[in-house]
Amino acid sequence: MKIHYCKDYNEMSALGASLVHSKVESTPDLLFCAASGNSPTGLYELMVEKNETAPGFFDSMQVVKLDEWVGLNNESTFTSEYDIQQKLLKKLGIEGDRYISFEVEAKDPVLECERIQDELDKSNGIDICILGIGINGHIALNEPAEVLQLNCHVANLHPVTLASGMIEKVGIALTQGMTMGVKNILDSKMVILFITGKGKKPALDLLLERKIRTDLPASFLWLHPNAHLIINEESI
Repeated sequence: MKIHYCKDYNEMSALGASLVHSKVESTPDLLFCAASGNSPTGLYELMVEKNETAPGFFDSMQVVKLDEWVGLNNESTFTSEYDIQQKLLKKLGIEGDRYISFEVEAKDPVLECERIQDELDKSNGIDICILGIGINGHIALNEPAEVLQLNCHVANLHPVTLASGMIEKVGIALTQGMTMGVKNILDSKMVILFITGKGKKPALDLLLERKIRTDLPASFLWLHPNAHLIINEESI
């Protein structure tokens, strides 16, 4: 894993954008795995700026959504879907046949995860996987546990995740999410993990011990041959 220390959020986002733009330039039809949340927001803003200065730059790029909460409806502004649509997809004009997404209101979340896994199996694989990190060290919704899941699955949310400020604002009790598994992430050709925000330092300190442990899912990225850990020093 390549470790990058950045002085602030803008520098962190710019480095991430440089890596993404370079890869898209060489592989225009790549599959981009998009995470929701604040960590990649700056990256998405720079991708939108790139599209404005170089129209058509992302016209062949395909996108898959990293995860989604179970129990929300399509009108909720707290879904991963809403977040990614507003920040990235609508502004880049990505829809329909260029977008793979966990359905927010899936009647059977387990079958929905199987459907997404089938889509991934039929593809050439994820080229770039964007990640943030939870304060408990989770990546996507792969939570600390005795065992971790390989492929797309329904995850039970960890108490630390449930206690996060964002989930408390949702207004309903969330207990599960649909998510990419650890193998899906590790099979990606490039992984970019942003570490930014209050409360992330303990997870970062454990990650930097370079030990693989199931109670710190992010630590499995040490096994990846092309993972970038980009740290916003100002925030931690």
